[in-house]
Amino acid sequence: MVCASHVALKEPRRPVRSSHVSRVLLAAPDCHDVMPVLVAYVAEHYASRVRMEDLARHCHVSVRTLQNVCHAHCGEPPLKALRRFRLQKLHAVLADRPWQPLVHALSACGLTGSTADRDLFQEMYALSMREHQQACRCQG
Repeated sequence: MVCASHVALKEPRRPVRSSHVSRVLLAAPDCHDVMPVLVAYVAEHYASRVRMEDLARHCHVSVRTLQNVCHAHCGEPPLKALRRFRLQKLHAVLADRPWQPLVHALSACGLTGSTADRDLFQEMYALSMREHQQACRCQG
């Protein structure tokens, strides 16, 4: 005798309708949809504490989708792109106000001065934060 659950497993599955697949593919977010929203949010909130969940929620996508979109668009994770944006702001702040204490400039840009911050600044500008600040002081 065959049990009912065994019979249910043997029944063939219904094929997925192509219209359902196309609806799912059309609903998938695109770089062109997510990136402008993400950039505007980051530009407005870069100085505050921003988490991946906050970025994804604002863009109405999952964290994983946001990571995929960022990798496809700029080739790096969203938080590294955020750090890069903050360091660009720091570079400008130090150029405009070179006598401001570095810790205040870092805080105003949402940075802590961590090793990752210092290393990426060095990679981007071939100067340390302090060297850039000193060079700006000499110019002004």
